[in-house]
Amino acid sequence: MRTKFIIIVLLQVLLLFGIIGYREHWLATGDKVILKTMPVDPRDVFRGDYVKLTYEITDITLASDSQKPEFVPGQPIFVSLETGTDGVSFITSVSKETPAEGRFIQGRVRHEYNDTTRTVILRDDSGIKRELSSRTWFMGIKKGDAVTVCLDNQNSPSFFFKDDAPYKQSCYGKLQSVHGIVEEVTEYRAKKVNVEYGIESYFVEEGKGIQIEQGHAARGPLKVEVSLRKDGKGIISRLMTDEGREMR
Repeated sequence: MRTKFIIIVLLQVLLLFGIIGYREHWLATGDKVILKTMPVDPRDVFRGDYVKLTYEITDITLASDSQKPEFVPGQPIFVSLETGTDGVSFITSVSKETPAEGRFIQGRVRHEYNDTTRTVILRDDSGIKRELSSRTWFMGIKKGDAVTVCLDNQNSPSFFFKDDAPYKQSCYGKLQSVHGIVEEVTEYRAKKVNVEYGIESYFVEEGKGIQIEQGHAARGPLKVEVSLRKDGKGIISRLMTDEGREMR
C-alpha cells in the first residue's frame, strides 16, 4: 500500500513538472504578438490576485449584414492578425477554419449580436457643433430636441436628458454638462461576435491585482504580449503599460 501511494505521488509530481515544462516551452518557442487591452474586475478572493482582461479583439465587427447568424456559441473562430506601426496586432479577417497561412489567434465564440451606434450633432448654447457618439445613451433622442448631455473626462457621453423631462435632472459628480439643440441623428448598425481566447485572466503577485487595475485606469490602455502555438492557441507571456514597461 505504501509503495502504491508513493507511485501515485510521484506520478502527480511528474505530471505537474510536465505541465510547467510544457508551458515554459510554449512561452519560449511561441510566435509573439502584442494585443491592446483594458483590465476589469481585478480580484477574485477564491482564486487569488489576478487581472481580468478584455481585448480590442474581443468584440469583432463582421463584414456580413445578413440576419442569419454566422457563428454560434462555443464554435471555434480563427482571427487573422497583422502588426501595426505601433507594434500592436490588429484584425484583418475572421474564419471558421484554420487559415492556410499568416499569423492568427484561435478563440471560441461567446455570442453573436447586433450593435447600434448613434451619432448626434449637437449645437451647444455657445453655437459650437459637437459630434457625440454612443452605443448606449442616445435611445429616444431626435432632431430638434433640446437636451443636456453629461460627458466624462474623456468627453464621452455618460447619459443625457431632455429639457421637457417630467422631472428635474442634472449631471452628477465630475461629469461635464453640455446643453444644446440636436441638429442631426444618425445610426450605424453592425453585426458583431464576442470571442474568448483563453487569455482573459493574468495572475499577479499577492496584492498587485487591484493596484494594477486602479493605477491603469488613469494611464490608459495596457499591452499584453501573447505567445501563440502553431494552432493559434495563446498564452500570456508579459503584461505591459502602453509605454512598454513590464508590469508584475
